[in-house]
This record gives sequence, C-alpha cells and structure tokens, in this order.
Amino acid sequence: MTTAREDFLLYPAIDLVDGRAVRLLHGQFDQLLTSEQDDALERAAAVWRAGSRALHVIDLDAARTGTPDDPNRALVARIAADKPAGALLQVGGGLRSAEAVDRLIADGVDRVLIGTMAFRDRDLLAALLQRHGSRISVAIDSRERSVRISGWVEDAGIPVERAARDLADFGVGHLLVTGIDRDGTLAGPDLELLAAVLEAVDGGSGVIAAGGVTTAGDVRAVRALGCAGAVVGRALLDDPSLLRELLDAAA
Repeated sequence: MTTAREDFLLYPAIDLVDGRAVRLLHGQFDQLLTSEQDDALERAAAVWRAGSRALHVIDLDAARTGTPDDPNRALVARIAADKPAGALLQVGGGLRSAEAVDRLIADGVDRVLIGTMAFRDRDLLAALLQRHGSRISVAIDSRERSVRISGWVEDAGIPVERAARDLADFGVGHLLVTGIDRDGTLAGPDLELLAAVLEAVDGGSGVIAAGGVTTAGDVRAVRALGCAGAVVGRALLDDPSLLRELLDAAA
C-alpha cells in the first residue's frame, strides 16, 4: 500500500522548439501546440514567481535530432543562471552522450533526464551515475505499455514495468514516466500505468508522473498513489493562471 509522499514536487513544464515554449499533442511533431505566451525565459520567470520549487524543461528539437544545439541550448543555460537559490531545474531531450550531460550540469542544471541512452548504452548510464549520482534520472516514455525512444518515434520493445524495475535495481534515483497517449490531451494521467510502475520499483526509485496531468485533482491523485512528483505542461500553456492552484494541490 502506498502513501502520499511528503517530498512531492510539481514540475511545471516548458518544451522548447526553435527557441519557443510549445507543447506537442501525443508527442507528434506535426501537432505543435502554441500560444501567444511562447517566451521561454518569461515563462520560466513566471513559474518561479508563483512559488514553484521545480521546473521541467525539454529540448524537443534535440530529442528528435539527438544533438542539443542553439537556440534551445543557450536558453537552457539562461534559465539555469536565472533560477532561484534552492530551486530544482530538470532538463532533458536528446542527451545521448556523456559530453552533453556534463555540459548541462556545468551550466547549472540540477537534474538531467536521459531517455534513449539509458536503453541503448547501459555502460554509459553506469558511468554517468557514478559521476553524477542522483543528478541523473531516466525518462520512461510509454505507448501501450511499451517503452518508446528516439523522440518517441521508435518502439524499444521493452515492457514499461520491466524497464522501471531494471532501472531502479541499477540505481537510478528518479524515473519520469510519461503516458504518451495522454500527453498534451488534458485527459488526466494514466493512473493504471503509474500504479504498475510504482509496484514494479517498490520504492527503489522516485516516480514522476507525466502525460495528461491537468487539474488539482490529477495532482492529488498521483500524489496519493505514491508518486514523487508530477509534470504539468499543456494545461499551463493554455492557462498559466492555473499554476497557483496546482502548486497548492502539491503542497
């Protein structure tokens, strides 16, 4: 039986495409969701002003190409430089080399999200964990309970629960679990998927929920399951004023 975690964090999300803050629907690059408030630096500043203790940034261009590059790379460095003391900046997207990970950490990123690399090069993952410890986390992106990699376009052929258990046993401190079919839909999180992952890791890793988290009720639901946090993106792109309500639900 799980209980709500006292260290639960809400992660407002900023996804970057060509230097703009955007969202994707179902992870499809041809279904780009934008708003007039696409200034990534201003969106990050607004998250901190609202009192958030964490921010989640994904370089979607790098996730597709495998190479972090400007303008997104420079934006991430600026966001890291401007974050308040004690705040947690979590960044991912296209990190498939030790050099890319080291560069982000050198730029002030607190936690780095690895996806494809973790499933293709376990030796490199081990080396990064030895070097950076809890600052390394792994993204498990799920479609129909199978792990997707390479910007969600490739099926790795690994059941999500098995991947989560193996990574927890390997010593990964946090797993970001995204239900791709819920991502950007405002349809609520996949609670069955999250419950299965939580059971698989059995406390071995903190599980951060992503995909469909929209309302204060969604935040409370994933916290009650035992998740360590929740990422919210599309809902805040549509209505940034929701942030305060969601932060209250996470407190």
